Amino acid sequence: MPTRREPRRRSNTGVPARAPTPPTLLTWVLLFLAGTATALAPGAHVADFTLTDATGTPHELYALSAKKAVVIMTQSNGCPIVRLAVPALRELRDRYPKQDIEFLLLNPTLQDSAKTVREEAAEFKFGLPVMLDPTQKVGEALGVNRTAEVYVIDPKSWTLVYHGPIDDRLNYETQRPVQHRYLSDALDEMLAGKSIAVASASSPGCLINFPNRKHG
Repeated sequence: MPTRREPRRRSNTGVPARAPTPPTLLTWVLLFLAGTATALAPGAHVADFTLTDATGTPHELYALSAKKAVVIMTQSNGCPIVRLAVPALRELRDRYPKQDIEFLLLNPTLQDSAKTVREEAAEFKFGLPVMLDPTQKVGEALGVNRTAEVYVIDPKSWTLVYHGPIDDRLNYETQRPVQHRYLSDALDEMLAGKSIAVASASSPGCLINFPNRKHG
């Protein structure tokens, strides 16, 4: 028995309707870029801010003027890349005990509370203050897009001198031997009074949602 053929659908204009076109690579790229912002570039001025960490302790950026450097890494609960990156950040903190460098974490998410951040920090032994940014104003000012982004600030000028990952060990799928120690190299060069050879690098991490972020 012959198979019945369904009539071809027609649009309101009488022209046969076409099947939906699958998204192209360009479409996916544009959708991805729509959810991101341009990060603060090395050399840019970093404005003062005061944030309270998950234990209730306030941290004012400009109160750290006596420090040699301020290192801030972004964090959100549940992100595997952050959980893997924190031990390396903690090791660097312990490596520079006499250089007077401040190491901090920044949580600019809307979903994480002080209580849940304290629980995450305890479970994964962060050993570092986690500043909470519930209004996302600091995250917006820095142009944060992902977790595990590191910002190194020079207290002498309050300018950003490095933005990127700790190193190139972590990826979205695998870990690999370290070839580039971006953060430690930047700190060593900064402490030696040299210019930063690699001031920025691509940083993998979990995307952070900024629902009120404006896009040009």
